[in-house]
Amino acid sequence: MGKRKTATSNKRSASPPQSPKKKSSPPSSPKKWKWSPGSQVLVTGGVSKTREQYFDLVQTQVNGLYIGFCTKAWTTNEASYLFPMEKGLNDKEMGETLAKEWKHVFGFLPRRDTAVDDGTTTMKTKRGSKWDWKVIIVLIHEEEDTVEEAGHHIARCFSKFTKNKDMMDTPEKYTYRQCFSNEPQALNHYLLDLDIVKLVKSLDWYDSKEEMIEDKEGLATLYGTPDAGVKYVEELTDEDWEDLLDE
Repeated sequence: MGKRKTATSNKRSASPPQSPKKKSSPPSSPKKWKWSPGSQVLVTGGVSKTREQYFDLVQTQVNGLYIGFCTKAWTTNEASYLFPMEKGLNDKEMGETLAKEWKHVFGFLPRRDTAVDDGTTTMKTKRGSKWDWKVIIVLIHEEEDTVEEAGHHIARCFSKFTKNKDMMDTPEKYTYRQCFSNEPQALNHYLLDLDIVKLVKSLDWYDSKEEMIEDKEGLATLYGTPDAGVKYVEELTDEDWEDLLDE
């Protein structure tokens, strides 16, 4: 993940969620996602007038792995500014502390642009922007915390983090709204093809490229169909596989 390597290397001491190969068989084909981040959702207590950010979770087909979206409360479908959080989690000194405090946040990755859907194009923070929209990789062990507990915890942590004047000019309030779980999608609905392999490797879900290729059910949760997953992973050279996290 390039500079994001350190973000995904901040592993928790607890064991990771179930590997894709341990997951039950996914739907035979991906379903079209009908919700877009930034769409209005009823929030009790009203909406703050300024600097409020929404935080939503989306369940994926991979057990225990959720995608977090942060959007600005005062505009539609515009990503929040998450660079300070990503920078903090990547920092050698600060990162380990934040990883423990944030608990469920594993890293930040660019959001896939499904309108182009070539596996390499990122969605931008808003129309006309040059900046990538970043999503949050969230790992939730439901035997420890519910999804709702995890969502509120992350929102509180982000709100607290923005009060650090060395990282943010202006404090912001993050409000967790809800988790969308009615139509879980494969990871390639949200992440770039290469980032998926890097994420899987950083989570130590497979010992080798061959093991990943053999796990057809797992590949379906990652790439939508086993064939799509096999095709992509097979195209990686052994050298590419070994060097995935060395960039």
